[in-house]
Amino acid sequence: MSTTFSMLQIMNAALVAEGFDEALAENDGTVEWRLLSRNWPLIVEAELEDGNYHFTRKQAELLTRVDGKFGFPDGYLVPGDALHVRRAWTEDEQGNRDLSIEWAQDGAYVYCDKDDGIWIEYAEAADESLWSANFARGVQMKLQAILLTFREERSAAAQMEAAAEQYFQRARTNSSRGRSASQPYRRSRYAHARFGGSHYLDRET
Repeated sequence: MSTTFSMLQIMNAALVAEGFDEALAENDGTVEWRLLSRNWPLIVEAELEDGNYHFTRKQAELLTRVDGKFGFPDGYLVPGDALHVRRAWTEDEQGNRDLSIEWAQDGAYVYCDKDDGIWIEYAEAADESLWSANFARGVQMKLQAILLTFREERSAAAQMEAAAEQYFQRARTNSSRGRSASQPYRRSRYAHARFGGSHYLDRET
């Protein structure tokens, strides 16, 4: 049976590993909790944006059109839970995909030359209950590195950072193996922004 992870569970694993008391509940008021909770989104979102993880991938059909930018006539609002868009395409009535379309991304929109909607694949801010064990372990070790830095154990913190990267790399490799060969990855040159609200039809991969 697979393990379901939570923020409290992962933070407590880091706290106990470094000799601190467990947090009995979220926002328990301790210095350690405040330290970890402030760094949590920076660690998690940076890694989700950097790695092409299978469990963070979603697809959505974008239909809310706006005027284009960057030389493209059309723009589309992207989902609010998107960290960044990985690729874009169109589909015909038979479901055949055209992955060769040119597109750009800026803020909450993707721009292209398609006036009847497009599909995108994007990295979402996935809930920790969906994380793989290697990804969760990597986050835990990043938190341990923060605790070690807090105690001014710089050398040990650097070693923990390196160990965390090894777990993230394992998580990336496993996600890559689980990805369909028929879904080639294509990144736009503008695919690194975060987004706001959206109106879209959504489907998970």
